[in-house]
Amino acid sequence: MSIRLRRLLATALLGTVGLLAVSLIVVKRLDEDNRFCVSCHLHEDLSRVTHAVPTSTLAAAHFHADSDARLGVVTARERKAAPPGRCFTCHSGEGVIGWSQVTLLSAWDAGRWVLGDRHEPTHMNLPLTNEACTKCHAADIRGTLTEEETSSYHELARHNSVKMACVSCHEVHAKAEGKNRFLRRETVSARCATCHRDLGSS
Repeated sequence: MSIRLRRLLATALLGTVGLLAVSLIVVKRLDEDNRFCVSCHLHEDLSRVTHAVPTSTLAAAHFHADSDARLGVVTARERKAAPPGRCFTCHSGEGVIGWSQVTLLSAWDAGRWVLGDRHEPTHMNLPLTNEACTKCHAADIRGTLTEEETSSYHELARHNSVKMACVSCHEVHAKAEGKNRFLRRETVSARCATCHRDLGSS
């Protein structure tokens, strides 16, 4: 291979890496603004509900964490760990692998959007993991009590070993009441009944 060809290939490679780096920096800067996310994901209705006051979803409570701290959904410690108000606070992917997956999928979606393919997917390719919740709420799910001491799911020590997606009970964008910590009775009852057969008819 000639020196000239090597230089051309090296220049092309450096140019590609540079373009990717600049694109990544720009996208990561833009994703600090929820309007950037909504512009591609077509979630105007979800965005409207999330911004509305009073809050009616768990996502909205996190978005308005400062004013909704009285609900006990997000504490000062948790706000410091993951500042509220951004879609990407939860939808960022956890760890190097999760972050890389989300970033690559975002780049793919952005490319499709630019080319005119702007339909909204019917499901999440990368659903929220428990780590997205526990990065702020880890201390809230380590129960130490018995059934005689509490009936709260997360306070019970026997539930520490249960493997279940947080969002299977804590539906992020479903409308619910803040006084119930945005949990919907029908959803939670169905989850409980998967293990507690005696609760299936209640």
